[in-house]
Amino acid sequence: MLGEKRSRAAFQGDFPESVRDGGAADAGKPEAGNAPSGYKGERQKGTGQAGPGNAPERGTGAGMPVPVSAGEAYLDSLLNGCLGGEAAGCPGSDSRAMGDGRGTFPAHTDESGKTRTDAGKQAGNVCKPAAGEIRHIPVAKTGSSGEASAERKEVPEREESAETEEDYDTPRRDVRTLRTHGLFFEADAEGRDFSSVLKEVQAYLSREYSSLVTAEGSEDARAQIQRFAGKYIQDHRISVPGMDTETLIAAIYSEMAEFGFLTKYIYGEGIEEIDINAWDDVEVQFAGGVTEKLAEHFDSPEHAINVVRRMLHVSGMVLDDASPSVLGHLSKNIRIAVLKTPIVDEDVGVAASIRIVNPQSMKKQDFIKGGTATGQMLDFLAQCIRYGISVCVAGATSSGKTTLLGWLLTTIPDGKRIYSIENGSRELALVRRKEGKVVNSVIHTLTRDSENERQRVDQIALLDMALRFNPDIIVVGEMRGPEANAAQEAARTGVAVVTTIHSMSCDATYRRMVSLCKRAVDMGDDTLMGFVTEAYPIVAFCKQLENKDRRLMEIMECEILPDGTRKFRPLFQYQITENRVENGKFIIKGSHKQVNPISEGLARRLMENGMPQEMLLRLLAAPDKNRERKEGSAL
Repeated sequence: MLGEKRSRAAFQGDFPESVRDGGAADAGKPEAGNAPSGYKGERQKGTGQAGPGNAPERGTGAGMPVPVSAGEAYLDSLLNGCLGGEAAGCPGSDSRAMGDGRGTFPAHTDESGKTRTDAGKQAGNVCKPAAGEIRHIPVAKTGSSGEASAERKEVPEREESAETEEDYDTPRRDVRTLRTHGLFFEADAEGRDFSSVLKEVQAYLSREYSSLVTAEGSEDARAQIQRFAGKYIQDHRISVPGMDTETLIAAIYSEMAEFGFLTKYIYGEGIEEIDINAWDDVEVQFAGGVTEKLAEHFDSPEHAINVVRRMLHVSGMVLDDASPSVLGHLSKNIRIAVLKTPIVDEDVGVAASIRIVNPQSMKKQDFIKGGTATGQMLDFLAQCIRYGISVCVAGATSSGKTTLLGWLLTTIPDGKRIYSIENGSRELALVRRKEGKVVNSVIHTLTRDSENERQRVDQIALLDMALRFNPDIIVVGEMRGPEANAAQEAARTGVAVVTTIHSMSCDATYRRMVSLCKRAVDMGDDTLMGFVTEAYPIVAFCKQLENKDRRLMEIMECEILPDGTRKFRPLFQYQITENRVENGKFIIKGSHKQVNPISEGLARRLMENGMPQEMLLRLLAAPDKNRERKEGSAL
């Protein structure tokens, strides 16, 4: 400590008897014969010369102690006393340890001149400053500031206090002033912007803990990253306006290991889609069909690209100038499509669509209550699939195709074997368990995209494999390309194929299938139209109306006449009776109706596949006017 080092360096020679005995020397009167050599009389003001009763100069006599001012002596004794030595004001300590400007010396020196480093330990005392306000003790100035500075360089001695013993009073400090917590851990009051803090902490963690940063997101790695980030923030007294330390640490971790502000939306409930139009333009579509533009956005185009790249890394996809258009997935039910520069403008950075399919436990009553369809319509579609008739659910994006398909597949008996094919991400949850045991028979498959042709597995390959698993029902999550030809080929083998497709109406669905099939084979339109109408006798068309309500607009059968011609037979329709705008809200009223029974050809196939005759007779009966359901809805 400071006092101990001074004792070792200076307390080498003879001492005044009063000091050796623990007494205080008389002011200005060193004992005769005991005063060390070097006392030269009264020190002249500003000259550093010592006089009677004043502290000696450093080095003017062998072994001369270094004089200290009262404030310095108090600080010295406080440091020694609080850290193991005695100090002024501590119980059991010697008050003469204080340098009082009269030649007295710290009480940490014993009679032999050795420093007593364990004085406080021997006394067993801890420094406890008394309560009271702090008194400022001025120190006498000698000469001008320039002279004093030069004098300190030439004669490195301590200035003594101008206070006398009677005037000097031990400073009294609150115990909080002895604590260092505020010095090391209080955040900077001014604060900094989050982006600069993120870059600084990220660079530190990447440099010091690179293995943690690059590790998979386990709970242990997450905890360690947050702990190290928190320590760095506290050690450097970092703060961001509007964020406490815990929130700041969580935000930094999310930016480094997750997806920043998008994380809470991606894994939140009730969100179906996130659209990134530009780095500063992000929209969220909720389950009810409402779209909201977020106030939050990325910091820059580069920031947006980096976050999206982190998303694509999950599925092993790379986004760069060589591959500016990429499809990927975040989990089994979240898929992402991305475009970056040069496909989009430089000031946009990146555009992306994140589609989130949250498997909902939709029940038949939920569709009926929400006005999506009638119970009769839902039962008809479920019975067709159950008894081997292929069904295609068509509609635009966000029309409810996948939601309807998911419910229909829950009606399949446990004894039926289901083989599902989905493109990149899992949207269907078909496995059922009872008391921890799987009770149905489901094979879930996913395509795998790769730049290596030999490693790529597309829907066509999975459809070819499907027939080897002896399925009763094949589910193709969505037909978007040449897999439509493989799907219709499988459907014409007698296996029920259930799929979805983007189209604008029931009859337009068949023409859309033809155009997709032509991507795989070079056949005439008439030939392919004959194939797809034979493969999918039933098409259901879904639509999201202007008021964001979802409706099953039509169920249509394609009847094949004996001469081979095709006839489109509408079975159920949603007929709109009123459209108006009231107080800025769209009011749409209408009702579902059964307009025709099924054809005799479809009835024959259903009977051959095991449909009970009573159920079949209801489908062949004329439309029941009492079943019509009128409804109105508003946004």
